[in-house]
Amino acid sequence: MAENMGTYHLANNPDLYEVQRSNTFEFVVTGINDLLQAGAVVGDGRPLITGGQEVLRLSVVKAPIPTFKQEVLQIKRGNNVMKMAGVPTFDSGTIVVRDFIGADTKSVLMAWQKLSYDVKTEKVGKMSAYKKECTLNEYTPDWELVRYWVLKGCWVSGVNQDDFDMESGDTKTISATIEYDRAEMHLPDEE
Repeated sequence: MAENMGTYHLANNPDLYEVQRSNTFEFVVTGINDLLQAGAVVGDGRPLITGGQEVLRLSVVKAPIPTFKQEVLQIKRGNNVMKMAGVPTFDSGTIVVRDFIGADTKSVLMAWQKLSYDVKTEKVGKMSAYKKECTLNEYTPDWELVRYWVLKGCWVSGVNQDDFDMESGDTKTISATIEYDRAEMHLPDEE
């Protein structure tokens, strides 16, 4: 009995009790490789931001695990209530990225956000332009894929940045609120 209560059972079964690490993941956004810079106007001669997918993949420090909540429907009859599942709503999440100067992480996020609303023209973009597919990959400590989520209809609804601070030499990060329509979890052997 004592063996089942302590760590001996865990130590004797390392394949079963390998813990998941919080730093073995990737957050990948597809469809953001050729973006017009946030301050640019079409035809002004500025080059497109290229490689945005790779820049964000390597810059992400934190990413949310997709979740949803369901509305609870009730039927009241007499002195009782019966509950049932209603419409699901997928929660928005926040990714945190490092603000790499050379890779220009900030410009990638701002250019993606510009697809949904252009500050200069005051135009809201079409969903076909700003909604992207994202993938959250979860790995073992030696980078073997454990599971992954495909997030459909992702877009940036807000970007927040660390304040400048003359008394701090910390690295700057940027937080981006990601909205999505739905997320599906998959296992590596699924097609």
